[in-house]
Amino acid sequence: MAAVTHHSHPFLRGAEADSIVNNLLDPVLRGSLVLGPEGMGKSALADEVLRRLEGVVAPYRIHGSPVLSRIPYSALTPFMERALEEDLASPLMVLRNIRRYFQTRAEAGHPQALLVVDDAHHLDEASSHVLVQLAMSGELRLLVLSRNRSVHIQELLSLARDGLMSRVDLQPLSVEAVHQQCINELGGPLLRASSAVLARVSGGNPMYIKALLSGAKRRGELLQRNGAWYLRALPTGLEPSVQDLAKRLLASRPAAERLVLEAVALAGVLPRGPLVMLGGQEAVHTLVEEGYMEPAANVPEQLRMVQPLHAEAIRSLVPPMRSMEIRRKLLEADTSERIPQTPRFVSWALDCGAASPDSELLLGARAASADGDAETALRLALAITPGPLAVAGRIEAAAAQLALGRISEARAGLEDAVLTAPDTETLDYAVLVSAQLAACSDDAADRLGSLAKDWSVRDGQLAGQDRGEGRDAWMAAGLSVLALWARTAEGNLLVSGESASTTMALLTALGGEGQDELSPAVCQIKALGFALACEVLTAAGSIGQAVQAARQARECLSQSALTSSTTRANVLVRHSLALLHGGRFENLDRMLSDELHSAPHVLLAIGGTLGVLEGALEIRQGRYREGLRRMRPAIEVLRGRDPERLLPYALALAAYVAVVVDDTSPATRFAAELRGLGYKGPRALELTAGAFAAAAQSQQDAADPPARVRELAAEARRLGQLAAEKDILELAVAIGDLKQARRLVDLTDSFEGAEAAALHAYAAAVAADNPEQMVSAADEAVRCRKFLVAVECIGHAIRYYGAHNNLRRQRALIQQLRRRRDELAGVTVSYLSPNVHQVRLTKREHEIVALLLEDASTKDIATRFTLSQRTVEGHVYRIYVKLGIGRRTELEAVYRALEAEPRVSAGQ
Repeated sequence: MAAVTHHSHPFLRGAEADSIVNNLLDPVLRGSLVLGPEGMGKSALADEVLRRLEGVVAPYRIHGSPVLSRIPYSALTPFMERALEEDLASPLMVLRNIRRYFQTRAEAGHPQALLVVDDAHHLDEASSHVLVQLAMSGELRLLVLSRNRSVHIQELLSLARDGLMSRVDLQPLSVEAVHQQCINELGGPLLRASSAVLARVSGGNPMYIKALLSGAKRRGELLQRNGAWYLRALPTGLEPSVQDLAKRLLASRPAAERLVLEAVALAGVLPRGPLVMLGGQEAVHTLVEEGYMEPAANVPEQLRMVQPLHAEAIRSLVPPMRSMEIRRKLLEADTSERIPQTPRFVSWALDCGAASPDSELLLGARAASADGDAETALRLALAITPGPLAVAGRIEAAAAQLALGRISEARAGLEDAVLTAPDTETLDYAVLVSAQLAACSDDAADRLGSLAKDWSVRDGQLAGQDRGEGRDAWMAAGLSVLALWARTAEGNLLVSGESASTTMALLTALGGEGQDELSPAVCQIKALGFALACEVLTAAGSIGQAVQAARQARECLSQSALTSSTTRANVLVRHSLALLHGGRFENLDRMLSDELHSAPHVLLAIGGTLGVLEGALEIRQGRYREGLRRMRPAIEVLRGRDPERLLPYALALAAYVAVVVDDTSPATRFAAELRGLGYKGPRALELTAGAFAAAAQSQQDAADPPARVRELAAEARRLGQLAAEKDILELAVAIGDLKQARRLVDLTDSFEGAEAAALHAYAAAVAADNPEQMVSAADEAVRCRKFLVAVECIGHAIRYYGAHNNLRRQRALIQQLRRRRDELAGVTVSYLSPNVHQVRLTKREHEIVALLLEDASTKDIATRFTLSQRTVEGHVYRIYVKLGIGRRTELEAVYRALEAEPRVSAGQ
């Protein structure tokens, strides 16, 4: 009987375990059948079921194997202790021997027998038949674990079809479950985008995830920095378990099926027609039916490998000469279905030493860029020969270098690309990449202005070409986009310049007939124009229009399959900040969750950006510890690649939050790094970052609210950056500068969105110094998911009643905090600054409370800390006053309400 495994972490398939346990206890059912591919967690699920049924059933375990499957009843021999040799010739005698085994144990008082059958797909037919008979007798329950398809479990499957056994088909782990498994394995916080990459690469297979983690750590692809984990690169090496599985898979298939598997693995995706010509209809049909291949997403007539790791393993096993032969046969296949020139297929040609047309190399490079695979894009772009597409190839290579964070190489590759572009489509591509490169510099506004001039000059030089309808209209719109981009880069939105409304009007006017025929570069520049308008409108507090502009940007991106991951990230950040400032937190949470289903290379490219946005979303709602957990690995990623220049903001925000939750070690490190950073980021985020950095320093020094925060709020107002001013004023009030509440009231009166509404009610209550108005404002903040603001409102009221010696009302509000803990998402008064109210306890007071809760006397505490008993009594008196209580019996309930979360490092 196998030992039961106990889990120190939440079990990832809890719902399936619950279902199986309930079915095994159902008197009508005879057991449960669990189906899933190798490594999907069937055995771990059985262990969990046995753990939950411990003492309720008597478990027995048998295992099928390829060797034992050749011997009838071999898996069942442990239960045939008294069987004679001649008994094995009679199925009836075998059944009687096994029944006698279990009956003897039942008569001895053993619980109901549960027979767990591991690897049932390897059972011989005779054993499978006996198991069915045992289940039908009702003398034991079966828990059968098998791969999805096997000839010898058909009788057991028929029991499930007839409703006599339950059937559970194990699905791949969700992205959330994979993230939890990774944290369990690594023992520390992991960038969510990194776990999403592992989910895609592994196909959600727990065994493969574990192997990938082990190999990636060993090869330096998975790194730990300052207690946080992240993927530096896509896992490339294959663990022996995956290689062995691929070898067994190929060895077990007929030659025709093996040829089809190799072709799909090498090409990535192939139409059915060429595959049928290559290996035959039956081979293709069998591999699809048995779950090795599946239709590609959105293209059902094309097939791909179900398990990405299997494809990589098979590719590594195909000798070069055989690979060349397979490619030749595919290209010679007489079929009307054209093989898609995917980056994988074009790269395969280079692997085989074959020459590909420059047009295919260029399209392959752009498709790889859209997939976020900058290395492949660079390889294909550099393979383009001198000729008509040479400039376009140089631009694509520069775009790949930019995506890889190699700014100097990208700048060198783009030199004179705009002024030497041979046609308008190449010119637009050159402008797109050059603008994105310019945005990475501190003098972006000047660079964008020069780019606009060069674009206009070269377009005029190409005017003799067939410009097509609408080129003049497009140039007006495109130049407007660059002008708006330069204005936002400058940061002063109150000076005269290109307006968001003008740019949006020009872009919208392009949406007539022929819109679907716009080049990918035009679609991306249009998208960036709407995204920039979104940024300006957000800064002004026009959240509704900003979100609408962001949606138009995303619609432009959807019109081209060749949108680069760089452009996607540009749009994503601006859309996210609009939702964040508008208090549309649930919408932003859904959008960021959807991004986790992107292609693996895209997730690697934008993972740090996603992590900062996820962390900011949590912090915005007052969930500081969770926000810091998500922010820390994102900061490590951005140190190596920060395309959106978010690192200064992330460092400052994380430093402040770390101080607030008493995690001072990273706070000091973040603050020091911020001071030494060579760039400042977008103007609005630069102002906000400066305020958080100043607040973090004042909190660490226990000083009064710094004047620097007020100065930055005034600077934001002078530049027309009202969204940044809102954030800074909220921070100022939170750290005790209550005089800023009146300006926050005025600002949020015209600022759109749920967040502004919550802040307006909060600031008005603080400005009026009205405790009951503060309590009402707390309700509004909860409705808007501004949980920390809600707690701050109640905290102000507690402070007010304490100052006015109304301890009864103060105590009632403290009790309200305790009752509303779940509603407030775990946020408590412990997060508030001591400058705001008098409830927060000192470190020594926390230590004294801990001893009081252990029933220590004041004399015991005095001895512990080498203090006089009178001094301890004074500490206890001040603790009672702060908590608004009068006796020790009230201490635990009130203290837990104020300090709900354990005071540990946010990295744990």
